[in-house]
Amino acid sequence: MISYLLSLILAASPSAEAPSGVRTMPVPRTPESSTIILKIALPQEGQVVGTPVWVQFRIDGFALGAPSQFERTEEVAVSKLGQTVHVVIDDHPYFPINEPAIDPFDEAGNFYNTSYKFEIPFRLSQGMHTIRMFPARSFGESLKGENTFAVTQFYVGSMKNNPQMDLTGPYLTYNEPSALTTYQAGKPVLLDFYLVNTELSPDGYKVRLTIDGKVNRLLNSWQPYYIYGLKPGRHTVRLELIDDENKVVPGLFNDVSQTITVQ
Repeated sequence: MISYLLSLILAASPSAEAPSGVRTMPVPRTPESSTIILKIALPQEGQVVGTPVWVQFRIDGFALGAPSQFERTEEVAVSKLGQTVHVVIDDHPYFPINEPAIDPFDEAGNFYNTSYKFEIPFRLSQGMHTIRMFPARSFGESLKGENTFAVTQFYVGSMKNNPQMDLTGPYLTYNEPSALTTYQAGKPVLLDFYLVNTELSPDGYKVRLTIDGKVNRLLNSWQPYYIYGLKPGRHTVRLELIDDENKVVPGLFNDVSQTITVQ
């Protein structure tokens, strides 16, 4: 317990370079059931597909489109789409999916799982691509359970132009804040990300948060955070997964930036 409290204090400690008036504080994860399972059915690992690219997945124990029932809905921006699955293709920003389920009943009319099918909404070049998916609350927070993250690599057209994306090492998936949401001045902005093949600690791997070009915090606990004090206008949020020497961990996904708007 002492080490956990210490990690929270360190995670919230300001950097000397923090932008004036902007602070970041950790908040608890929202509770989640251990029975939520997300699996990608298509494309299969290593499969060669044509265009347009269709994705099919199954999620159990998580109602897409429903509003999330947590106090956090009163604190930060909430999507009208309700609960969604966030889909990240390569290094693009996520797009949300909450379309009606396909085949939700078996022949006897008994509910057994929930499957979804969607078309990737932009053109993919020939060669290897990576799809990452995870369920998210209506306020954007990712679920971080054992079976809530799915990833697969596939090819479009042919196996040429392979960028050799290694998914066995530590990597980061940027989640929130997103350019899809317009934030309100005076309300905190949710910061959230997903980690694979690593853990954070004060003396190990950390996530470096940079806002508008100035280092704001070194985050050493994997949990949501609130960003306070962003003034109206456009802001750039950058996340980097760094090692114990404060060097960016090699990998295509470990240095990500997005621009958001505060009204």
